[in-house]
Amino acid sequence: MIKMDKNQLKKELAHLGYDFSMLAQALGRSPSLISKVAGRQAKSRLVAEAFAKLLDRPVAEIFPDVPEYCTDVPTTRASREARAEQMKRILEK
Repeated sequence: MIKMDKNQLKKELAHLGYDFSMLAQALGRSPSLISKVAGRQAKSRLVAEAFAKLLDRPVAEIFPDVPEYCTDVPTTRASREARAEQMKRILEK
């Protein structure tokens, strides 16, 4: 799978009428963070998932080189608690 580099991400967003600054504003994050995530200089699951949603692609397709984004990590309290209960059941066997 081929990763999307920073310039490709910029082009894809521009094609949709968006840019990094607009994404930053929508997420309440700095444009610098958006740029750094796109360039693999920083990690943010929130930003990576936002790119994926906007581009209608899986996160793993855009960032296959960032293992942290390619795993299914529960992000809500309820999903974390459900996963913890699942883990307990497995360990009790």
